[in-house]
Amino acid sequence: MKILSSVIIVLSIIIAQQDNLNFDESFDPSILKEPEIKLPTTISSDEPLPKIFLPTEIDSVIDGFRVQVVSIQDLNKANAIFSSLSSQFDSEVYIIYDSPNYKLRIGNYTSRVSAEKTREKLLSLGYSAPWIIKTKIKRSQNNK
Repeated sequence: MKILSSVIIVLSIIIAQQDNLNFDESFDPSILKEPEIKLPTTISSDEPLPKIFLPTEIDSVIDGFRVQVVSIQDLNKANAIFSSLSSQFDSEVYIIYDSPNYKLRIGNYTSRVSAEKTREKLLSLGYSAPWIIKTKIKRSQNNK
């Protein structure tokens, strides 16, 4: 048995050596085109941010305040109040659905003082219980 396995090993080595290996020698490394290496961008603290690093609208959300006017279950009434508020205020008006209620909120205020002014105006217009809520707001140039 040892002799048979030895013969098989020797024959396989001889057969492996007889195969002619063909190498493709036409490759020229001097004409190889390597992809450009992109290194991380280094920005000093006194330079303005490049445009690609400026925040987009998606990540332009900050902590702030809105004034919630009402919370009702009737969508038609919510739309009517929305139209009325949109014509009376310069700030954005939102209808937020939080099952089963439609919540009407006004503004994107960065300070509670600005939100309080809107709340007082709503009280003077006859809305019975507007209140200020802390929430995420859109960042814009007009935030107060």
